[in-house]
Amino acid sequence: MNERAVPARDDVLDRIDALSARVDELRSRVGALETRVSTLEGGHPVTTTSIGMAVGWRGRHTSWPRLIEEAQDMTERRMRVRRVYDPGVPPSFSESHLRHDHGCRTQVWSFKPGPTTTVDALVRLFRSVPDRSNVWVIPYHEPRDNMSARAYQILYRRVHLAYTKVGGFAGIGPCLVNWGVRNRNELAYAIPELSDFLAVDTYVDLEGTPELSAVEHVRVALDHANAHGLAFGVGEFGVDHGRWYVSPERKAAWLRSFAELGDHAEHGLAWLCYFHADVGGNFALDNHPDYVAAYRHVWDAYA
Repeated sequence: MNERAVPARDDVLDRIDALSARVDELRSRVGALETRVSTLEGGHPVTTTSIGMAVGWRGRHTSWPRLIEEAQDMTERRMRVRRVYDPGVPPSFSESHLRHDHGCRTQVWSFKPGPTTTVDALVRLFRSVPDRSNVWVIPYHEPRDNMSARAYQILYRRVHLAYTKVGGFAGIGPCLVNWGVRNRNELAYAIPELSDFLAVDTYVDLEGTPELSAVEHVRVALDHANAHGLAFGVGEFGVDHGRWYVSPERKAAWLRSFAELGDHAEHGLAWLCYFHADVGGNFALDNHPDYVAAYRHVWDAYA
């Protein structure tokens, strides 16, 4: 008579843990799909566009709230959104850069979890945010610079699982790197069924195609968002004043063309964040009065 081997108790427990994790993942995906179907059937796209900035550090004798206020004063327009960046995973809200202007405006929150970041740590962080209704979540913006599409999707699913356990945020989605006609092959990083938006960062100088409008630069990503029922966002856009081969006049014209982008986002243009910083180049908006005037033009177009 043939007898089947009985698995060791530890092996059984390991299999149960693996199955439980799989069930949690499937539950998360079902919930996300239900949300996406509800959004598509209910016809509730993003109806307003927030214009604002990612504000970089300028000088040692100041504070983040002061820097944000100075950037707003320079434009003579209210900063309706700020792209917030945490370089890792802060333990809680009190250690996050969210705290500097939370509750004052919409926040597009980008942070960078690693392969060892646990779901429990993410849940604790998300639960520590006091009012999440006006906070959009970007898990690890510009992922191509640091990992493959497969590695990012594994990371994104882990963040999304924690996100769904907590809830209450405005939305979650990826932000792809330096998008434009010369760099458009990153859609493999996106998981539309687990996203509320698709966002890109885009810079006319880095692309070397200043003759094109903002809409032409992001057309492929925009079409992808439209086809999957996703809102669209621009996590960073900017012009590098130090790149002499694109004139200030052409840079300003490109900035002004973002006023046309909303007409092409079928499910809404959620936000546009100018990269007012000196990381990777000289992107400060106040480098030239034409840049400031172009920003005001875009702000006024969505007011």
